[in-house]
Amino acid sequence: MSPRLFPGSDPIASPVFLLGGAGPLIMALLLTLREAPAIRSDFFQRLIDLRRISGRWWLVVLFLHPVLIVLACTLAGVLSVNPLHVSRSLAYLQTESLTPFISGMLALAFFTFWFGPLPEEIGWRGFAQERISGKVGLDAGSVLLGCVWALWHLPLFFVPGTFQYELGIGHARFWVFMLSIVPLSVIMGWAWIHTRRSTLGAALIHFSGNFASVLVVKSFEAALIELLLLSMVAVVVVVVSRR
Repeated sequence: MSPRLFPGSDPIASPVFLLGGAGPLIMALLLTLREAPAIRSDFFQRLIDLRRISGRWWLVVLFLHPVLIVLACTLAGVLSVNPLHVSRSLAYLQTESLTPFISGMLALAFFTFWFGPLPEEIGWRGFAQERISGKVGLDAGSVLLGCVWALWHLPLFFVPGTFQYELGIGHARFWVFMLSIVPLSVIMGWAWIHTRRSTLGAALIHFSGNFASVLVVKSFEAALIELLLLSMVAVVVVVVSRR
């Protein structure tokens, strides 16, 4: 969960950023390669098999989190706090020509997907979710995985140039960011089980939220409302799933 492009210095050069970003992917691959052939095959199938995601679940994985982000920003504006802003990361796309804008957006989407959602989700939902949920259940497993996922972000708060570094560790916005990861993990676990454990589906949920946050700079109030909306949706899906 790395909400937008890096505004200042380039953190990609940081070993902490590189090792941390690749950590879930590397560990998942190393541990999976030790498994039986059937498990290895299933692991890679869940990453590439589009058929696991049925029609309505495409709407969930691509639009649920962005809709919540836009709704949070809209409510923040209605409540007379900071309204929705266009991220400064799009400043270089402001041009009269449509072609550079489209190519810039595609490059932005490519970068956002490959540097975060995909390698992370291969480890989180592709490997860890099933192992943890198999021991404590889906809901508790998703909460526990969300806590691990949140703590995994801590080193980024010390890497200049990252979104997390700008938030400042220990500040109110820091806590909102960390807490938001837990209900998001519950929602992703719910979608994961309903898309036949699709790692790709989880990566797309992760990507859609990150990409929406690249395009929109959330005020503290909007981020807080987003946390409340994510929590409400997480509670609803848990209750409905148990019924």
